[in-house]
Amino acid sequence: MGADGAGAVPESTTMKQVVLEFVFLWIAAGFVAFFGENTPLMSVLIGATIIVRFLVIRRRHDWVFFLLGFLLGGGNDYLSMARDVYRYTPTTFLPVPIPFWMLVFWGQIFVAFRQLFRLPVFAGEPLEGKAWRPDLRLIADVSVFVILRVLIYMFVRQEPIPTIVFASVVLLRFIVVPPKKNEWLLVAVTVVLGLSYEAALIAFGLYVYYDPVFLGMPAWLMIYWAFMIPLFMKGIFDRIETSLARRDASRAAGKPSRGSAEQGA
Repeated sequence: MGADGAGAVPESTTMKQVVLEFVFLWIAAGFVAFFGENTPLMSVLIGATIIVRFLVIRRRHDWVFFLLGFLLGGGNDYLSMARDVYRYTPTTFLPVPIPFWMLVFWGQIFVAFRQLFRLPVFAGEPLEGKAWRPDLRLIADVSVFVILRVLIYMFVRQEPIPTIVFASVVLLRFIVVPPKKNEWLLVAVTVVLGLSYEAALIAFGLYVYYDPVFLGMPAWLMIYWAFMIPLFMKGIFDRIETSLARRDASRAAGKPSRGSAEQGA
């Protein structure tokens, strides 16, 4: 490993940690089932759950992914509410129709998937070179993500347009950048886990989608799950993990900061 940490590899996780992580997620789902309409109580319960989770599962840099979930999950909710993609049913004391506790819950969801991605069977080969270099994978995934979001905002109430276009765009991505064996396995696992969990939250009355076709979910959502979590989200997480691992390695090696180097000069 070089002094700049270029050879650093993100830390792996274990099946025990992943199972524990998803136990916390299902505890949160249980709260939704029984207390979902009580926004003040849910805010306390979900907040307590994530605090206990952080005390029990002490994984370096989880707070980074929690904040990403809080901000990006909440931002996605806001845009989806504005375009009527789905709607939350609980009351809210925010200026937007999103229950406050859902923002914290998004953070919990992000750290849970971070754990899943770092299982050795799903992790894949370490990134080489600059973590954020604009390679074909990054360009393709960001492009597909933007296209899918814009299309669903425009055509959510015009089925089967979103389903047909989602399927075509995701299939094209699979052709241009074929998923590796570990990615196909992750696609299969996350589609089953994700759709099962989402179907449970819908059944518990947390939110409602327009034009559902299966267990309260629209057809395009099932296609979206096959790309969004196991390919796009994991690809971004891998780059963040690599950047954090290299930074930690550089610090451990005693590399002086830019300010210290200039002061010494």
